[in-house]
Amino acid sequence: MRFPSIAQLQNDGISSAIRFPLSLLFGFLAAGLGCWMLEIDPVEDLRLLNLLLTFALGIPLYFCIDILAEKKNFTPFHRQISWIIGLVILGLIYFSFPSENTFANTRVPYIRYTIYNLAIHLMVAFLPYFGSDNQEGFWNYNKNLFIRLVLGVYYSLVIFIGLSLALLAINALFEANIQGETYPQIFTITFGVFNTWFFLAGIPKTFDNKLTQDDYPKGLKIFTQFILIPLLLIYLCILYFYGAKILITGDWPKGIVTYMIIAISVLGIFTNLLLYPYQQWKESGWIKKFHRAYYICLIPLVVLLFLAIGIRIQDYGLTVNRYIITLMGIWLAFISVYYTLGKKNIKTIPISLALFMILSSFGPWGMFSLGESMQRSRLSKILTENNILVNYKIRNPVKWEIGKNGNLKPIGQLHTNSLPREELNEVNSILQYLADYHGMETIYPWFDQDLKSLMRQSKDEQVNSNYLIPSKLLVESMGLTYVPYYEMLNESNSLKEMTLVTNDYYQLEISEFDYLRRFNIGTWVSAEEESFSYRKYHLEVEENKTKLILKWADGQTDFDISKELKDLFNLYGGGYHNVPSEEFFFLINQDGLEIKIQINSLTMTNSEGTLVLQNLEGLLLVNEIQEE
Repeated sequence: MRFPSIAQLQNDGISSAIRFPLSLLFGFLAAGLGCWMLEIDPVEDLRLLNLLLTFALGIPLYFCIDILAEKKNFTPFHRQISWIIGLVILGLIYFSFPSENTFANTRVPYIRYTIYNLAIHLMVAFLPYFGSDNQEGFWNYNKNLFIRLVLGVYYSLVIFIGLSLALLAINALFEANIQGETYPQIFTITFGVFNTWFFLAGIPKTFDNKLTQDDYPKGLKIFTQFILIPLLLIYLCILYFYGAKILITGDWPKGIVTYMIIAISVLGIFTNLLLYPYQQWKESGWIKKFHRAYYICLIPLVVLLFLAIGIRIQDYGLTVNRYIITLMGIWLAFISVYYTLGKKNIKTIPISLALFMILSSFGPWGMFSLGESMQRSRLSKILTENNILVNYKIRNPVKWEIGKNGNLKPIGQLHTNSLPREELNEVNSILQYLADYHGMETIYPWFDQDLKSLMRQSKDEQVNSNYLIPSKLLVESMGLTYVPYYEMLNESNSLKEMTLVTNDYYQLEISEFDYLRRFNIGTWVSAEEESFSYRKYHLEVEENKTKLILKWADGQTDFDISKELKDLFNLYGGGYHNVPSEEFFFLINQDGLEIKIQINSLTMTNSEGTLVLQNLEGLLLVNEIQEE
């Protein structure tokens, strides 16, 4: 292997900068912005993150534009026009992102960005040969891209690790006090600038490459034949045995099998692409048979994929994730039939996948529109069948007001409606999905109260760290119990835990009390921590009960807080919640004492209706009432 000279490296670097100036420019911009964002961590302005993603997308986008300009022999004017079009595309993508972090944000803009990013990277593979029949040249070109990419990542990692170790040595030997963010900044510059420039410098300048058997990398053949193919056969056998188990036992396929089928199918397609040149040479007959046999074997697995995802869609409706799995199943079915019929055009793989992805990202047929409409229909059906939604209005809705600290407080009773546990979980799951992926714009009209404006006003007026959860507010506004996602995963529902906390930064009026001390009691606190008997007043909790015991030198008193705990559990229904400090206390008058327990945090469990106080932390205030 011959190593390039310094002069050759310099020439390649200058040549690539001239060929792909804007790709390199966006690499510099992304690296520079990334380094700056590391300096101001944590980044609260979403616009910086959005700009970073846009700069990163500009690298492959302008590579596609410049490589297409070379292929089609664009004039300088036409090339500049294409650059402007690319800038418009990047601008549209940037402005599609949310500009600030609010409760109304969804994942859709970032999922759509990921789809476009993958589609553009697929275009990198086929644009130079779009409309050309040169299959060997297309394969050789992509082989060079793949090898260049692997080498670039390898060299970048070596540079990053080497520089990091050097800085660590300097820091240890000379006490240079090198800041921690320096290391991720080196990583950002190495991969944003060096890796991009190295990759661009290796792009072939001609697109008519012919491949001979001597040119095929021997290491690639050994890796494919003796590693990838045996692994692929093992995975195929596992899935076929699983399919046989389904036929024998009648047990419906599990949802995870869809991801396994997609992963193994993509691995097989990649393996066949690596072996494509050998299919053209006479002495490689077994590879030709393997190529066709693989796609025939893939067809039953695609049927299994549709069966598994079909059951999930029938039971729980269509979501973005299930749409993507279904789309991949359709694409795999198309590719399997295409090559089973003897077709040989390998450009079909990246072209068809990019086309499928782009078409699925917009329109009424797209993943976002269909996912939202089907889940909204499921929600409407469940609520209508249970007489909670009548003429697209919620019956007996809970209304809210804004408290002193900007917290939303229910007006009157909280749980005005009820559902069976399974349907309650479905309602919670649907609303949490809609909040994450699509927003609640189509659900707000079901309520007479303007919940969207109420949440916005509450967020503006909050003075503590409470975080608004739109799905929680809408579930509770329907008069139902909010069930967090992690509780829905617990199918037994035999044990629920609830943690309530308040902001530590609050003011407390203590002039009416004679005694104040901090306490931390419960089953989680060790005996050493509980041992405050030398204090004037000592608070304990009865083991695994809901009774508090206050001790002092002349005696003790106990008081049952089970009713208060039950009220809290009925109000919040399990999970983790922030509670306003002015509403989070117990007040007891007993045995000549006025006792106030100001709570900072409380954790309890509900096991089949039995409440157990796990931990209670806060302030104890005692006023010794003088008898007249």
